[in-house]
Order: sequence, then C-alpha cells, then structure tokens
Amino acid sequence: MTLIGDRYETAEIIGTGGMSEVFAAEDTLLGRGVAVKMLRLELARDVSFRERFRREAQNSGRLNHPSIVAVFDTGETVVDGIDVPYIVMERIHGRTLRDIVREDGPMSPARAAEVLIPVAEALQHSHEAGIIHRDVKPANIMITNTGEVKVMDFGIARALDDSTSAMTQTSAVIGTAQYLSPEQARGRAADARSDVYALGCVLYESVTGRPPFSGESPFAVAYQHVQEDPEAPSSLIDALSPTAAINVDGVVLTAMAKHPADRYQSAAAMREDLERLSRNAVTEAARHYIAEEQPPADDSPTTVTPVVRDEEGASRSNRWMAWLAALLAVLSLGIGGAFVWDITRDDEQAVAQMVSVPDVTGLARQDATARLEALELRVDVNEEPSPDIPRGTVIRTNPTAGSQLQKGTSVTLTVSSGREITDVPDVTGLTPAEAAEALAEVDLHLEQQVIEASSETITAGRIMEQSPPAGSQISKGSRVTITVSTGPALVRIPALSGMQVQQAEATLTSLGFTPEVTMVDSSEPEGRVLTVENEGAQVVRGTVVRMEVSNGMIITMPDLSRRTEADARAVLVDAGWAGELRIGEPVKTGALVDEDLTAATDPAAGTEIRRDSVVTLRLWEFDVSVFLPDPAGAPAAEPAPGPLDGLLGRR
Repeated sequence: MTLIGDRYETAEIIGTGGMSEVFAAEDTLLGRGVAVKMLRLELARDVSFRERFRREAQNSGRLNHPSIVAVFDTGETVVDGIDVPYIVMERIHGRTLRDIVREDGPMSPARAAEVLIPVAEALQHSHEAGIIHRDVKPANIMITNTGEVKVMDFGIARALDDSTSAMTQTSAVIGTAQYLSPEQARGRAADARSDVYALGCVLYESVTGRPPFSGESPFAVAYQHVQEDPEAPSSLIDALSPTAAINVDGVVLTAMAKHPADRYQSAAAMREDLERLSRNAVTEAARHYIAEEQPPADDSPTTVTPVVRDEEGASRSNRWMAWLAALLAVLSLGIGGAFVWDITRDDEQAVAQMVSVPDVTGLARQDATARLEALELRVDVNEEPSPDIPRGTVIRTNPTAGSQLQKGTSVTLTVSSGREITDVPDVTGLTPAEAAEALAEVDLHLEQQVIEASSETITAGRIMEQSPPAGSQISKGSRVTITVSTGPALVRIPALSGMQVQQAEATLTSLGFTPEVTMVDSSEPEGRVLTVENEGAQVVRGTVVRMEVSNGMIITMPDLSRRTEADARAVLVDAGWAGELRIGEPVKTGALVDEDLTAATDPAAGTEIRRDSVVTLRLWEFDVSVFLPDPAGAPAAEPAPGPLDGLLGRR
C-alpha cells in the first residue's frame, strides 16, 4: 500500500484509462473508502498538462449533484521525481453503461431514456457551472448496485482537450472519438451542445448495441461524424411500433444534428424529451419532424418537401428521410390513424397552431405571463425558494425555451419565492459523517473541502470549528465549512543535556511540557542536566519530561600520603569534601621522622566519594619495639627504612 498526501492509503487498481489509473483507497483521517485517480506518469511529465489538470480538478470540485461522482480532494504526489496530480472521489460500486450494454445487450428505448435522464440533469448542472464535460461516453456513466446513475470525469476531458488533440492519442482514446461532435472533430470550440451530441451518441449505442460510427482509426471515425449521417437507430431495433420508432429516431437524430443550432439547445431540453421517451409519449423531436414533413390536407398527391437549412446543418440521413417519407405516406392514406391522432390531436391544422416558447427566465412573473399569453399559451405557476434569484423572478420554464407547442398548451413558470432561511445546527464535536446527517435535516450541506488543524482538547477526527457558527441563519441549500481535529500537535524536545537545570526547566515550560527533575550523585557541577527522557523526539504537548540533574556530591579522593592530620583535612576541604574525618589505628614505624604523618586512607586515593563521606586517616606511630627481637625467638622484623636511619645507626 502507498500513502498519498499523508492521508489516502491506496490499494488495488480498480480502473484504468488512456489518461489515468484509479485506485481503491482508504481515507485514514475520516475512515471512509474513496477512489483516487492519478494521472499517468507520461502525461504528468508535461508541465502545461499538469497545470490544466490541476485547474480543472479544482473546478470539478465545485459540482454538487446527486448524479455526479463527488470530488472530495485534489493534490499532487511525487512519483519518480515527478509531481503527479491526483483527484480523490467518492467510491461507487456498480457497472458502467458500456459494460452493461456489452454484457446484457441493448436496452429498450424507454429503459435507455430512463437511465440517461439523470445524465442529462447532471450535464445541465455542469453547464450552468460553466464546465463542459467533453468526454461523455458509456464508460463514463456508472449505474450503481442500488440503481443510481453517476456521471464521472467532469473537467478532466477539458484538460486533455486543451493539451493534446484527441486525434493524436493512442488507441485508448479511440472510444472517445466515437462520441466526438463535428465541431470538436473540426478543431473548433466545444460548448454545451457538444455534450448534447455526445449524449445522443450514447443513446444510439444504448438502444442498438453499437456506436453510430466506427472505423479503423480515430481519424476515420471523426471524418464520419463530420461528413456522414448515422443509420436511423430504429432500423437496427426489432419490433418497434411506429410511435416508438419515430420517437427514438427523433431524439437521437436531433441530438446528433451536424450543426449545433439544429440540436437540442441545452441538456435540459433533451432531458424533457428523454422523459417523454421513457414513458413512450410522443417527443417534441417527433412532433418537430412531423410538423416539418406534414403532407398537404387536400387530395393532391403526397409529396415531401425537405426543410432547407444552412449548408453545414442541412444534411440528414437518407435512410431517415426515406423512412420518414414512407411513414408519412402511410399516415396520409389513413393507416396508423391512432398515431396521427396522438400527434395532431385531432386537428388537421396543428402545424399552423404551433408556437415557440420564448425565453422568459429572469423576467418578473407578470412580464413573463404577458409574453406567454400573447402567444395564446396558458400559464401555470410554481414557486420555489432561491438564495440568489429575487422574489417574483422566473427561474425556469417547463417546457424550456425554444420548445414547439400548440396554442392553448400550458407552460409552467417556476418563480422564485426568495431566500428560505434555516438555523445552522452546532456540529462541533461530531464526526464529519454525523455532521452531514445533522445538516441534511435542515437542508444544509457539508463543504466537501475539509480543513484540518491540530487541537489539544478535541479528539482526532472530530469537528473543532464550523463556519458559519451554530445559530446563524443562512439560506437552505448553503454549505457549512468544518475544521476537523488531527489531535494534539507534536513538539520536539530540544537538546538540554549539559544545560543548567533552571534554564532547562524554563525551556520545557515555554514549549508546553511539564519538567520533572531527579537529583543524582555525579561529579559534574551541581545543577547540570545529565540526561533527558526522549531528548530530540517529537511528543504531544503537555507531556511530562523527566530529567536527571547532578547534585555535585561526587569528588575524587585526593592523595594524602605523608601529610599531617591538619594538612590532610585542608586538602580534603579544597577538594570539596565536607564530611567527618576519623583517625584510625596507627601504623607502627621505626622512622621517627614519619611519626604523625598519614600512612594510609580509607577510601584510598583516586576513589570517587560523596562529599559527605567519612574519611579515615591512619597515621605513622614511632615504636622502638620494631627494633627488638620477637619474644618467640624469631629475629626482630626489619623496620621500614626511614630518613633518620643513619642517625639511629641503621643501615
């Protein structure tokens, strides 16, 4: 296992791609499973690429949507001397849409639409935040084990697109070319409608089991996106009713229009048709195509007049036009009358009664109502709190702007009711998970970026601070920032050995430690620090630090040979001794000149003794008996030679 950012412990690889590798990991601070995506080393060598990746990774962290894989953290780690960016994301369990289609086969149009509705919602949220995905494909859509739909890799594709053309990458990027919009293939700027095109390609593959275009190289695929029309998906699906066929073709081919102006103008608009497709209702795209190609009402022969578009967007599939013409011919003869009834609503002049929904977002409710009613549209109003949009202002419409409706149809205005306020609960002392639950109860959210700080009083992993503070009133939906404790700070015990004890104690106290002194016998000067527990180590502030300090009680016993008692005492005192001096048994000598001089000491000279030790002196004592024979008949012992041997006649 490898520890990244001093926090994330990575384990096995759970995913790979042309640009990155994804590792299962454990957030050791918060105790939760995460996924860590790291840029491949060969891409990380490019400084400009790293900078773009870093910037986009930060942008992706701004997205907060239930259908977008959450980004918790970003950073860099050093691999082989290179700074490699990484992103920490929520870890989800499930299968990608690519794997589901490959393993289980194509989906029904209704099921595919049901899966892609939350994808369209996620893309709309991203577009409103100013972020274009640029790499929408089945491999980036995950269906979890609980049935949730998650979109992955927001922002990363932008960095790749800015750094190196997708057309020059290895085979790992060929899949991306299969969902590339014509404007991207031409090297032009991408916008939200480029993601709509890619989502149309994903829908195509989901219902047919194959991408709309394929080729031996990314160049070949890109060429088809620019120059060729896809085969109508309904021609590849068995047992479709006429309504279902025109519905799925209408949604797919509208999303995949060559010119961006001919597509859905937003992911939200496509989402509305996906919702209709999911319940087998007639889609706006189908109505639009029928309105364009509706045959004349008289008895003249049926003809189909194609709609003239600008040169770049005019091309549509020949198969699609042929199929549609055939279908309209059948309809004009009265076959499939139920379908005609559904589309025209029993009104032969439905086309003449169609109007386009104007864009009234940002207008006052009264002004928006007046504009819609002027077009003979009915108006329904729903109110919704908003922290940013003034009260009474239109937030959105349903259907969205640009939708084609019959006169008399209702348009629902969602109007801001202003800021909805709630009290911020106190989450200090809780874990981040507990705080998220407490905030969710009052419609508040936890800021994904967690601040960390040491604390002497708050247990590691618990919240020590929050912003805004508890009791504050803020708008529902707002985020609360938390600071999580990493536990007490570690402080290094400095080198104190050899220092005077007063100075050492003052130093430890200033660092937050509690000094504990033990005096020990030593020949070092009194008050000098001899040893320090854990000296040089990092320990928790407030720890008791034990020191051994010299009491200065040890001295070296001086040599007192041939000194009088008074001289011996003086020498001992000069050496620092302050104990008791005793006179022991005398040592007999035949040298009169040695009398009363020190013959021996206890302890002996050179021995380390305490200052208050008892010192015993043994003095020479002149004794003439040393010259007399032993009473037992043995000759007298030869006395030790002395300086007066000559005066006494001894040799």
